[in-house]
Amino acid sequence: MHDTRRPDMPGLSMIGRRQKRWLRKTMKATDGGFFFVVSSVNFMIPHVGGTPSGAGRARVSSNQDDAWTVFLEERERLIRFWDGLGKPVMVLTGDLHNSFAIQITDRVWEFASGPHPSRSHDAASEGGRPPNGEFDSRGRKCRVAWSIYFLPDTPARLTSQPVYTVVQGNDVFHNPAGLGEGSWVAFPKPHVVVRFHDGETGKLLYAQPVAARPQSPIKKRASVAEPSLPFPAPAGVAGGRRGGNPSSRVRIRR
Repeated sequence: MHDTRRPDMPGLSMIGRRQKRWLRKTMKATDGGFFFVVSSVNFMIPHVGGTPSGAGRARVSSNQDDAWTVFLEERERLIRFWDGLGKPVMVLTGDLHNSFAIQITDRVWEFASGPHPSRSHDAASEGGRPPNGEFDSRGRKCRVAWSIYFLPDTPARLTSQPVYTVVQGNDVFHNPAGLGEGSWVAFPKPHVVVRFHDGETGKLLYAQPVAARPQSPIKKRASVAEPSLPFPAPAGVAGGRRGGNPSSRVRIRR
């Protein structure tokens, strides 16, 4: 059992050695311009409490944290590895009932999406993070670019903000070769736009562009009706492992 009061304990692992070796090997071997890493729990924001219920506030525990913020050594090693790849890494997370965009380094981001049908967590349940701006995530400084946020004294019945997220990859632009003909040209620097929308109205709440590593000089593609998707199918590793959390899964998309 992991004592969350010692988040910096050496050797703690969320994903285990086997999955971590696979992750590093796979990411090093690819020539993709950017990465998506999917985590079932949040990366930079503590998850130390529940959602508000009834007329009361959310329960916050001194020995609860369902996030990477209690696996500090492993988290830091992953951040440094990703930052050293020389291309953007976007960690897509969930679990906390809020949405946010966080810049961890120049190349590493966390994007969290939620909630859908349930109430949101308030600030006390998220370790007292700010709605935006600088945040010290237990020794690793980061920047909250945008978030859904509720103050701790917000009535429970009002803490509901469903959000859905769209991740759009742009690696080509349309440049017609003739009237009625489609022709697509590669961007010299492809980019991703992560968009957060109000789950009830569809209104755009926030959009964050992330540019990929520059590609080779512009080349025209063959005339096609629509551009092909720039990503292959995702790969994943599942199952328990020694020294890791059997319920944790990491997937990578490139």
